[in-house]
Amino acid sequence: MRRSRRAFLAATGASGLAATAGCLGFLETERATREPPLPENRPDAAYVPSHVEGMEMAGMQTRGRYGCALSYTFPHRFWLVRGSDTDRVNVRGEDDVHLMASVWDAESRLVLPEANVTIEHTGPESETSSLTPWQMLSQQMGVHHGDNVELGPEGNYDVTVSVVPPTTRRSSAESASTDRVEFDFSFTFDRATLDDLPFEDIPADREGSEGAVDPMDMQSATLSQAPSAEEFPISVRGTGETGGAELVVATTGEFGDLAGDGETYVAASLRTPHNRFVLPSAALSATVDAGGERVFDGDLTPTLDGDAGYHYGAVVPTGEDLESVTVSVDTPPQVSRHEGYETAFFEFSDVSV
Repeated sequence: MRRSRRAFLAATGASGLAATAGCLGFLETERATREPPLPENRPDAAYVPSHVEGMEMAGMQTRGRYGCALSYTFPHRFWLVRGSDTDRVNVRGEDDVHLMASVWDAESRLVLPEANVTIEHTGPESETSSLTPWQMLSQQMGVHHGDNVELGPEGNYDVTVSVVPPTTRRSSAESASTDRVEFDFSFTFDRATLDDLPFEDIPADREGSEGAVDPMDMQSATLSQAPSAEEFPISVRGTGETGGAELVVATTGEFGDLAGDGETYVAASLRTPHNRFVLPSAALSATVDAGGERVFDGDLTPTLDGDAGYHYGAVVPTGEDLESVTVSVDTPPQVSRHEGYETAFFEFSDVSV
């Protein structure tokens, strides 16, 4: 077993966090000197990327209600999203690592896509730098915050991840603190360990095909996966494929502290195909008909629920049986993309159930 692999397993064992990608067991032992070229003729859908990387875990902590995991891997290209356009960010010569923070609610086990995250790191020469990582979506980690980072010389680094919990609406009336929480980590950076991380160049006959690589297995932390349609805790009215994503539309007469007697709650769960990662920071709206008339025409609000996960929902002021629900994605998910997702989730059509 290679040295970095032992370190990775030791770190995850100490924290109770297993973070190995499903296909990392048979990765190549030599890292490519640069990223493989992008697959040709990429589809306007989720596709198998050109390569898969391992990662080094710096640690995982819980502070009161919130948890955070810090990890890093090779610097790599990614895409920023601005409206319906993407801007590719290439690796710079000074980039040392791709630094990633995952943040979740330790009580509900939900990843918090809309948290505000900043990272400050101090190196062996006592120089301190800070960054605000991008909200990102990858096929292995789902929603997280990350960026390519110049660290500096090899040695020990102290890292503080500051998290301002999101004000995303919750299904319960409980008050969740939105005060800043800080997580402190320390790790030793050396390029030999980084270069020794697993790296798989995916075969040409598979890369670029519609699909996705397996997500990580995170036991003590959590991934931003939505429940399957079969396991969704609210009565599913129907599902549809739109923009390369899956949309699950569900309704219920009572929902947490949001909907009660004489009301209906409408939930729209927008997720990636294959891995069911939630697609946050989009704008959704809906029309609802009941009793022969239009009873709702408005926006769906991002909502966190311990069972339904991150979704978009609205309270409809009627207790009658609904006749139809039409959901529109008005603005694509404004989340940066790792390779394999940068061509998907932009051109949406309405879904009616």
